Amino acid sequence: MNKYTIESLKTINESYDYEHRVTQQDVNRVNQLVELIESTRSKNKPQIGDVVEFTNSYGDYYNHAHIESIEDDMLYICEQPYTPFVEKNRSKNTFSTSTSGGAWSHIPKNLTYVGTRQKLFKVWGHNGACGNGGVSFYAEVSVWTYTEGNPQFTTKTHDKFHVTIREDADEHGYKYIVKKGAITSHAAFQTKEEYEAWLKTFKGVEVEGQWKNNKIVWTLRQESKCIPLEEYEEVQNAVIDSELCNGSIQECKRLYKGTTVKTIMPYQSDKIELENTKRYMRAYAG
Repeated sequence: MNKYTIESLKTINESYDYEHRVTQQDVNRVNQLVELIESTRSKNKPQIGDVVEFTNSYGDYYNHAHIESIEDDMLYICEQPYTPFVEKNRSKNTFSTSTSGGAWSHIPKNLTYVGTRQKLFKVWGHNGACGNGGVSFYAEVSVWTYTEGNPQFTTKTHDKFHVTIREDADEHGYKYIVKKGAITSHAAFQTKEEYEAWLKTFKGVEVEGQWKNNKIVWTLRQESKCIPLEEYEEVQNAVIDSELCNGSIQECKRLYKGTTVKTIMPYQSDKIELENTKRYMRAYAG
């Protein structure tokens, strides 16, 4: 049964349709590929185009890794792929994919099947390979899970930070520089006391990093939200704490549940400013 019509294909290809127009030729090609992809799925063996919920040995979790090819006893996967292009092989009833992204890894074939998922693919439209010439479509694929090694923590349930501990403070007085992953700035602390309070607040666990004066820190998954003051005052079973926000120390509430901690504050128009209080120091002074 054909999955797409001209109208339904237009809804997920508005830019393509504006420039090239979705045609029946595009629809026919997409429907043929959907049928090919979905008819070649298996619950027993991973196939090209399937999804892998992949965790590497460093604890980094990728919930939508892409199987690009099958090589002997290994699978070649892209951890964070762009939308893969699909090309039907003319000589037999198979297809190949081509995608960009990274990083790329080889993993064994012995994966655990977890179900199915609608996955986005692309194919060149009726004008061939050209600017904005790809047609997007969804097809149902198998989903697998695989964990490399036995990491103590993973980014599926925890947050991972890289902490640089400077021998001398920088020009702003900070000695502890915290980044999410290895790039995105997250926090900075001037003293060991402040840094250790942050660790305690989010139940951080230090692991030695790859470089001198570098630590990898795993914390509870951190979430934050601002709400009206009336709602904030009604939040129960929370730890009253403090948070640096927009240059001032403000009261916040923290809700701990499983491996997640949610920080809640009033909107800034109703912020509760605190005096003579250090960041992350109120709730854990004792």
